Amino acid sequence: MKNVIYLLVAVFFASCGGSNTNSVYEKTIREHILKRNPNSYGDLNFKVVELTEQGTVTVADSIDYLTDEFRKDKDLIIKRVELAKKMSEDLLAKAKKQSDIDKYNADIATINARVDSLKNLVPDNLKGYDSRNANEELAKIVRCKYSVQVAGNTVEETFDFYISPDGNKCYGKKGI
Repeated sequence: MKNVIYLLVAVFFASCGGSNTNSVYEKTIREHILKRNPNSYGDLNFKVVELTEQGTVTVADSIDYLTDEFRKDKDLIIKRVELAKKMSEDLLAKAKKQSDIDKYNADIATINARVDSLKNLVPDNLKGYDSRNANEELAKIVRCKYSVQVAGNTVEETFDFYISPDGNKCYGKKGI
């Protein structure tokens, strides 16, 4: 019997702790949604329908994302520079005057040097992560389905919100 009471107390505290976290998330999300129109705070009738944690964003996740975005941007620039090289090579093939041939050869050499330089370029926006633990939590991802009233109509929306680990700041949202 004593064990059953301990179990019930443990379940009670666990459920209270979880709802407390959800209420912090709800408050933060409410403020984020309604900050665009503070005068209609009560008019929108904001209500959370469902709220669930989806995961976290760590330092390692952030580094991976930034590195991948850097690589995509770099690849796009390299393709554009290589297109310019191809155009110079086409013009070189059609050139008849030695001065034009020399100019296009110089352009192609310059472009080749730029491509090599771009290929060796590394991300420079990761300096803030040098001394941080890769497993450090930067944000929680909280999926929130909520309803608001707009012009008399109730609208339901679902977004993933990126919230600070303490739950008090919303960094942004992403539609799902």
